[in-house]
Amino acid sequence: MMFVQRNQSHVIIAVSSIAQPGFSEQVTGDSDELLEFYASNGGQSELFRQSDADLVRVIEDLVDILTQKGIFQYTELPSEVRNKLNSRKVLRRERNNLDLLGTNEEDPPWP
Repeated sequence: MMFVQRNQSHVIIAVSSIAQPGFSEQVTGDSDELLEFYASNGGQSELFRQSDADLVRVIEDLVDILTQKGIFQYTELPSEVRNKLNSRKVLRRERNNLDLLGTNEEDPPWP
């Protein structure tokens, strides 16, 4: 069951998985009205994707800070988590190392 909020025309305008003020009506998760609401708000999914990407970066930075401060050791994380973090670091490093200006083999490396 989902809790919904409706406008004055009795159209669903918001959905919550928990009861909260303004979300007093319950509908089944497979109701036609609810499915229509989800379909009409598909554009919101891009906002969620961007928000998730931003949150992932925050979590990566948080793990780095906590391990640098000795709050916990990187090896204390489950191996699956370490593998995902390592993969993200490699991807980010490769993206940041793009050579947008070209390479001259005679140029000295940056200090």
